[in-house]
Amino acid sequence: MKKLGFIVTPLLFLLYIVIETYLKLNASSLCTSSQPSEPSGCELAGALLNFDAIYLNYFGILAALTILILGILSYKKIIPEILFFVVLISSVLFETIMLGYQYFASPEMCKFCMGIYAFLIITLFLASRKYFLLTIPAIISLVIALSWLAIPQSTTFVKKDGTYLLQSESCPHCKKVKDYMKENNIDYTKIDIGKIEAQHFATFLNFKTIPILITKEGKNIKIINGDKDIIASYETISTGEITIEESVSIDTAFNVVEEEGCGFASLQTIVTEAESDCTKK
Repeated sequence: MKKLGFIVTPLLFLLYIVIETYLKLNASSLCTSSQPSEPSGCELAGALLNFDAIYLNYFGILAALTILILGILSYKKIIPEILFFVVLISSVLFETIMLGYQYFASPEMCKFCMGIYAFLIITLFLASRKYFLLTIPAIISLVIALSWLAIPQSTTFVKKDGTYLLQSESCPHCKKVKDYMKENNIDYTKIDIGKIEAQHFATFLNFKTIPILITKEGKNIKIINGDKDIIASYETISTGEITIEESVSIDTAFNVVEEEGCGFASLQTIVTEAESDCTKK
């Protein structure tokens, strides 16, 4: 049993990563998508990295080779076993973070990564029941910590043509726009600014307030920030004075007055709709 944990499974683990690396270098992979037209979990996982995913494979080969060498030396009593377990447990915790982040951020898991995690867990279990049980609380703690973080998900909000409103139920300026759209029978889809993805989108455009209106017609997208500009755009459209010509057009004044929107960074402090300046501390 000990030989399985110290030598056999580390060897199989190394071969597993080497095979996947070889396949990836030849435009193939052990990881496939559940939907042929959609990217695989491996591709989605690679998109979460800030470097080429192949380098993570190289790092995996190095880690697996290190575990195998330390396992052989530990099994033969040439070095203390603790060195083997330090590297192995560190690899388990590292992969827990990587896999946990995928779980919360990606719509599909990387099957190859799940295989790596399975190899590491099985190796640790076979090598030492004691260290395996001691590692479980650390794994649970990491998963809980990741679940508490507002991790952006690879989710598409603007999927089809239509009107979308980034808003909050506690924002009085958003309510003005929603009331106007209701009175004029304008259909739209609400996007809660509380979602971290929506906040990142607004921040990327350097918008610090909501409401934000997004209108999609084919490849044409129009974005307007501020309740007055949003309402004014519909009143202008009703007179036939505006058309969408650019692929992406953003309407926002550089001298926007404070009354045009709510700062979404502090919306949780707003308690009544009567606070029109959205600045209550």
